[in-house]
Amino acid sequence: MLIEIIFFSLLSYLYGALPYAYLATYLIKRKNLGEEGTGNIGVTNAFKVGGTAVGIITVLGEISKAFVPIFIAHRLFPGNLNLTLLFVYCALIGTSFSIFLKGKGSKATTVGLWSMLILSPYALLTLLLLGGFTLKIAGNNVLIKKIPFLFIPLVIFLFEQNLIFTLFGFLTTILFFLNSFKRKDDFIHYGIFKGKLSD
Repeated sequence: MLIEIIFFSLLSYLYGALPYAYLATYLIKRKNLGEEGTGNIGVTNAFKVGGTAVGIITVLGEISKAFVPIFIAHRLFPGNLNLTLLFVYCALIGTSFSIFLKGKGSKATTVGLWSMLILSPYALLTLLLLGGFTLKIAGNNVLIKKIPFLFIPLVIFLFEQNLIFTLFGFLTTILFFLNSFKRKDDFIHYGIFKGKLSD
């Protein structure tokens, strides 16, 4: 059992580490996404640098990083929420720190959103409402835009009443914070949110 858990945790990490944005941009546009635009290996930069086809491939690939670990857990360990969360978190780590990109990766936002949609849709809806309100008042203030991350474990606890799920939310918050500080903000770089940068 332990060997299986370790194996599928590693498999989830490796699948999460697949750099769909990088691969699609290189194969279709012959561009190195890590050296174009913001240099982020994520959805927004893929759309801006590679165009619609590259962006769509990236989105579908990132969504699959949420579905695959959850499918594995439900298929092989039915009813085990703890292992489901473990596999999803391994995929998030792989997306953020890809072995194929020497530790680089994306912010893992798409993977996180779709994972929450499957595992706790009401918590996700609440977080999106909080995030939308925060973005409306934040403009280009990077620090204010990070505030919704702080609510992830609290909202999960309110809806799920599960300490392991809440811990997953807390660890995800830490991961998102690490990613958002070490990478450029695609929305600001491409002017998706107008206003003066205040961070």
